[in-house]
Amino acid sequence: MDNERKTAGVYIRVSTEDQVREGFSLGEQKEKLLALCKFKDLEVYKVYEDAGVSAKDMEHRPQFQQMLQDMKDGKINYIVAYKLDRITRSVRDLEELITLLEQYGCYLLCDRDDVNTSTANGKFFVRMLTVLSQLEIEIVSERTKFGLNGAIKSGHIPGQRPFGYTKSEEKKMVIDPTTRPYVEKIFNMYLEGKSFQQIANYFNDSNIYPEKKWRDTTISKIIDNRIYMGDYEQYKRIGKKNNIAPIVYMNVVEPIISRAMWEECQRQKEINQRTYTRDRIYTFFQRLKCPKCGRIMKCKGSGGKKRKYMYYTCEKCHINYREDKIENVLKNFIYDLLEYDMAVKKYFLPILADKKRTNTDKIDMEIKKLENQRKRIKDAYLKEIVELEDFEEDYKLIESKIALLEKEKLDILDLNNQTFSPHELMANRDIEREKMIRLDTLNPLLVSEWESKSKEDKQEFISKFIENIVLIKDSNNELYVEKINFRSCFIQQLLKFYDAGIFDVAIPVDIGGKEDMIIGGVMNNEQLDKYLTRMNNYFETSFYEMYQSVDSTTDNIIYEYQPKENEKIIRFVALRNTPAFPIQKAG
Repeated sequence: MDNERKTAGVYIRVSTEDQVREGFSLGEQKEKLLALCKFKDLEVYKVYEDAGVSAKDMEHRPQFQQMLQDMKDGKINYIVAYKLDRITRSVRDLEELITLLEQYGCYLLCDRDDVNTSTANGKFFVRMLTVLSQLEIEIVSERTKFGLNGAIKSGHIPGQRPFGYTKSEEKKMVIDPTTRPYVEKIFNMYLEGKSFQQIANYFNDSNIYPEKKWRDTTISKIIDNRIYMGDYEQYKRIGKKNNIAPIVYMNVVEPIISRAMWEECQRQKEINQRTYTRDRIYTFFQRLKCPKCGRIMKCKGSGGKKRKYMYYTCEKCHINYREDKIENVLKNFIYDLLEYDMAVKKYFLPILADKKRTNTDKIDMEIKKLENQRKRIKDAYLKEIVELEDFEEDYKLIESKIALLEKEKLDILDLNNQTFSPHELMANRDIEREKMIRLDTLNPLLVSEWESKSKEDKQEFISKFIENIVLIKDSNNELYVEKINFRSCFIQQLLKFYDAGIFDVAIPVDIGGKEDMIIGGVMNNEQLDKYLTRMNNYFETSFYEMYQSVDSTTDNIIYEYQPKENEKIIRFVALRNTPAFPIQKAG
């Protein structure tokens, strides 16, 4: 190329944000730069346009790279731009560009910033402008980050709303009553032992929320999302890729599930990742721990003639337990859990209900919004704007959402209207239990309840209550229980009953010279009166105050009571906390 000849490449760039903020349209830049070239007596070789891209780097701008290649090929010796930040906002990229321009004898002209790198002063000036531009970017970034943090803490969560949430009139993330039950169902099914794929299959087969395609990855993302326990995790997706530590904002939205349940699911996820799929269903799947090394024991089925047997084995310590023998040693414990579960469902379920959800205003607003949508569809049909087949699916979906919301509203209203005394409920439970004991139907009922369950149902039931079990073989090769750890969500449930005054504790009692364990609780005088009044409607019931004594050989405190003839103790009630009768709390 003739060195006396001035040939320019005109570079114009605009990002969407620039267009909105400052009106840097491509057309305006092009018009002004062509006029500048004419004034400077520059021949325009080509106009290079990058639309909708940022100045973050030079590498990912195709037209900019083409312009540099044309410069290297000697086709241009001037680069003309509207402003310096159209070229770059990075000090590092600018240093690299200036070096490249010097290497190929090319100069940079910027209209608005009066930049001209053909002089030493111009090169110094352009470096200073870029430093200031970089500083401005960092200041704006800090301000934006500060503002975003404040917004997150007040419930304004950025990005797409997760399934189960919607946006309020104040632009805050709030629970969507129409999809909340599905989120709760997913977490419950996962804790029951279902895999991601099994849950996805269930939702697809049951046609639950059909507008969403249920896959195993969909379920996995829901289980892994902290938002469902009320926390927001910033930089979760880009953090690993860009080596940015995630930031967790706790309690910024209303949770759908408890923190205990979410953490329980994460532990379950870790266990699942260390196991593999099998073609059999094991009742104590992932629940048995090796008594020696503490590892989760693997499931293993026998072959040949013994194929009916199923085993749990620790491959490291070479310990094996047969499933039918495990079930036999745990059966009384399982029956106690069954009786507890039946009592909760029949008597104490209202106490577990979420007392925060006592206001139906949000549900009413959602119902009204859906009814308006339904009305618009009807009006469009009546005015012959749309045909029936055009909106039939949408109409059915709206109807199903309204039905779901109305049911949820009724459930909340019923809960609010319920008046119950926990101690009257305890009396109802004890009356029912005593009737069944007298008829000798309680134990057969529990046995039948367990035996009628499928293998899958048994596995789900065990997973619902138990975190892990440690069993040991004695010298006679017989199994016995060393330790059982309950799931934290089950413990949370027990604590909720405890707070409501519903709990039982075993207390050693000397009855007619024979030591026994009696189940008891703690009541004040008013509660005790309600309990006894209810009991006396069915059985002749008496109350006795007992005094403590100390076993001289063991120093254990016991309570002495001599029943009368034909009397039977069905419940031991601690009345007051005195030296004569200390109350024992459940641990």
